[in-house]
Parts: sequence; C-alpha cells; structure tokens
Amino acid sequence: MGRRRRKIIKKTVRPFPKVFVCPICNEQAVTVYHEEGTDYAKVVCANCGASATVRWLPSYMPVDAYAEFYDIVTGAKRAVEVTVSSDGSQETITGGSQPGPDSQLEGETHEKAQDRED
Repeated sequence: MGRRRRKIIKKTVRPFPKVFVCPICNEQAVTVYHEEGTDYAKVVCANCGASATVRWLPSYMPVDAYAEFYDIVTGAKRAVEVTVSSDGSQETITGGSQPGPDSQLEGETHEKAQDRED
C-alpha cells in the first residue's frame, strides 16, 4: 500500500504596481516620481493632472506615497507644503488628519436642527 502524493502549490509573489488608479478620474494613470536622497516625492495623474507632493521616508515604496496622495485627494489629510526661506533652509508645514473641534460642533448642531424639523 502506498500513500497519496500531495499536490505542490507554488505561491506566486506579485510585485507592487508602478501605476495606480486615480481617485478623481478612475483611470490607471497615477505615477510616483522620487529622486534618491530627497525627502519628498511627487505623485501625478497623467490623465486629469491632479498632483501632490508627499513626504518620503527611507522605508517607503511607491505604494506608500500613493496612499498619502489618495488621503490628500479624498480630503482625509491636508497637503504637505514646502517653503524655502531666503537663507536657504526649508520649512515644512503639514496638515493634520483629524478635523478640528469647530467642524465637529457644526455637525452636531446640524443634527440637532434636523431632529427638530422632524
């Protein structure tokens, strides 16, 4: 008596994509441009022209920069602004991802007013 042979299943590892889907125009046209040694990457849609400059960490891959671009475009996060002062140093102003207390109060008052109308 023999035993049954097992099937050998090979898992294929797919590489990360280099071109992504644009959240605005739904076309596969978003690319990430990053030069070695810089702290920022430029993410651009070739179809609709949407672009943003996002921060780049040493452990980042293009998919990470695209994720930040997606957050900026959909409104979950404000864009990173880079300003160069006259002495040559760079200052970075980043936006927070959470809404302020004023926007939360507006939503609450809107809900209360809507309940009164019903």
